[in-house]
Order: sequence, then C-alpha cells, then structure tokens
Amino acid sequence: MVRFYVQMPAGTDPKQVTLAGLHQRAASILEGYEFDVQHTFWWSAYSIGQRLAEKFSASDRVFLAGDACHTHSPKAGQGMNVSLQDGYNIGWKLAHILRGKLRPDTITTYVSERYKVAAELIDFDRTLTGLYVATHAGSAAENFQDHFLRSAKYMAGLMTCYQDSMLIDSQNSDQHLAKNVRIGMRFPSAQVIRLSDSMHLEFARVLKSDGRWRMVIFPGDIKEPAGQKRLDDVSRPPQFDDCR
Repeated sequence: MVRFYVQMPAGTDPKQVTLAGLHQRAASILEGYEFDVQHTFWWSAYSIGQRLAEKFSASDRVFLAGDACHTHSPKAGQGMNVSLQDGYNIGWKLAHILRGKLRPDTITTYVSERYKVAAELIDFDRTLTGLYVATHAGSAAENFQDHFLRSAKYMAGLMTCYQDSMLIDSQNSDQHLAKNVRIGMRFPSAQVIRLSDSMHLEFARVLKSDGRWRMVIFPGDIKEPAGQKRLDDVSRPPQFDDCR
C-alpha cells in the first residue's frame, strides 16, 4: 500500500474533487508508466492554507496548541511533530507549576518559545509547497530532493532551538564545553553501551519524561586518570572555605 499526494490544478474546488478525478490526475503525472489502482482505502481533498493564530493564550489560563494555532500543508508530516512538541512544552511546565516546582509566570515561556517555532513552520511550508508546484523542467526535481533531505531533521522536530528566557541563558553559559549540545535545543541522542549490563541502547530512552530532572556528565574515559578525576570532582560535595 502506498500514499499519493496529488496536486490538483489551480482553482480546483475541493468539494468537486472525485476519486476518479484523482486517479486520472495521478495517471497524467506518471504519464509514460502504466498506472492502475486496485483499491483506494482512503482519500480526501485538502485546500492548502498557511495560517497562524495571533495569540496562543488568553490570560495565561486558556492555551492553544497544534492545529488550533497553526495550519499548513500535510506534505512533510511536520505538523504532527510540531503539535506534539506544543503539547509537551506546555505539559511539563503546567505539571511543575501545579506541583510547586516552578514559578507560575514560567508558563509565559510556552508562547514565547512555540510562537516562533510555528512562524518558522509556516515559512518552511510555503517554501516546500512552492517546490511541489514548481515546473518539472530543469533542476526542479533535484532542488526539491535537496531541500527535502536538508530539512529532514527539521521535519522530525530535531532542530527546534529556543531563545533566551527565564529558563534559558545562553549568554552566560559555556557553550564551548559541549559543542554538540546546543543551548536551547533538545538533548541529542546517541547509541551507547550501558555499563551495568553491556546493553546497547539509545541514550534518550533512559531519559524518560516522568517529571524528574537529570544531570548528564561527560568526564571522558573513566579508565584514564584524567577522566576518573573529572568524575570524582563532580561527585565530591563542594567545599566552602568561608561559610559566613
């Protein structure tokens, strides 16, 4: 079973689209090849529109997320990833505020962080939609493929980067200490070997979203004296010469 996104001619009324018309349009796009459909399990006509809500919240008591505040084409699946991240962003903040672990005004960062992401999503979708409708002449197909591959991490939701706020302070952080862990972005995953049982696993799998905070330490090879010393330095309680 395969899925087709079929671009209909400009001016087509979605209410007038038929399954037979979709088959015919797909066959014309694939002209030169034999195109036969045994059965269509599901189909729909969607009028593409890029829209962004003016506000994502009201009085910090009512919040919009996902398609309620940003709509776009369904061509890259980025909508699901962005919507899930909207929910995750506001979810963990609400949980910590209700438990008394965060100040109530922390909830304002939901809008400041996610509005920028949604605006970038609309711009990305306009570019992607333009590539879909571009002429097949010349290097249009190569341009589309290149853009799609370069945007893979973005569409998967891995390139989101939040700006400085009450939660993020890149100006006073030492970014150079971990060049592949960018401040404001999600923690990158990697395949690791767990020391306790030599099990290969994705590091992100052990960082479950259960409300707990975690500290990740990169001391280097702890079999080497320098790596072991770094680990010992972190593990040792701080010493205060002056406790006044």
